[in-house]
Amino acid sequence: MNDVDRGAFRAIAAECPGFQARATARAITRYHNACFRPLGLTAEQFSLMVGIGAAEGATLVELALSAGVDTTTLSRNIQTLEKRSWVKAEGGRGRSGKRLSLTASGRHLLSEALPVWRHAQATLSQRLGDNQLQLLRRAMAELAVAVEPLAPNTLEDAGQPLP
Repeated sequence: MNDVDRGAFRAIAAECPGFQARATARAITRYHNACFRPLGLTAEQFSLMVGIGAAEGATLVELALSAGVDTTTLSRNIQTLEKRSWVKAEGGRGRSGKRLSLTASGRHLLSEALPVWRHAQATLSQRLGDNQLQLLRRAMAELAVAVEPLAPNTLEDAGQPLP
């Protein structure tokens, strides 16, 4: 490790949007996990359940595409929600056929979690300011759109070296 430029590592940590996004996502997840802990719910479970509630009847594959996660990981997370009787997967065969929906207890849990989430959002808004929070959300959405077509094979096809 003596021949490695540690300054380069510090620069990457400070400048790389991917590095910053992951660090920020972990911080936000810790914050929401602490908020949801009294309900026995994690931030990831809340997000999945909101996604299922918003797209009631969507398949696991459709939910994975909309959430930007791989189906294997999502399938494991859905199984946890099913074991807790918050979500049910019915019909069809395999990941592409089963339709997801919230159970009555899942809807009840979300009705308890929504005020907690609203309070967490209000706290963030108070700490950052409404305008700053909106700018950050917009910037994250724009960054996601900007990098989407930049998959490694796209760069290779364009004759660009891989990062």
